[in-house]
Amino acid sequence: MRRLSRLLATLILTLITMAGLVLTAAPASAAVIDCPGYINQQFSPGLALTPQHVSFNAEGPFGPCVGTDSSHVFAELKSEGDGTLSCLVSSPVKVNGTIRWSDAQKQGQGTSHFVGTVGVAQRPLGVNVIVTVAAITSGEFAGQTLTLEVVITSTDLLACGTSQGLRQVAGPANFTLV
Repeated sequence: MRRLSRLLATLILTLITMAGLVLTAAPASAAVIDCPGYINQQFSPGLALTPQHVSFNAEGPFGPCVGTDSSHVFAELKSEGDGTLSCLVSSPVKVNGTIRWSDAQKQGQGTSHFVGTVGVAQRPLGVNVIVTVAAITSGEFAGQTLTLEVVITSTDLLACGTSQGLRQVAGPANFTLV
């Protein structure tokens, strides 16, 4: 248990450091937005102990967001992709998606479309750790970079050994836009 705690602490510090590097690299004219939220990921077929080709999607609400643009306070993120995944480790996979923005009154503020890579997808001892870096390709904040971090500690490892596999995980997430 102590090893798991140490591993989680190391992963979280790595994510915070990555977010800090992204924030300090932002040009002066770029919006900087940080959004805490919740994400639900689904896998088809379910993740197994051995790597296999899997399609996935993720979606969830984010906000209130803070940053240099006060008109983009809430967000709904949706993404999808596919690649070689397992319950233990995954290779980098492409991902694309959208962010629908709203202001403090939940009035629509536009959509951002993104394309990127899930560069880190580790699942040590049932902890789902994912870091996605993507380019905003069109819509609100086109040309900026999105970094999405997910650390879910409640992965059901027993499902990985069943014929259905692990089909869903959900938990806290955060994205940064610079």
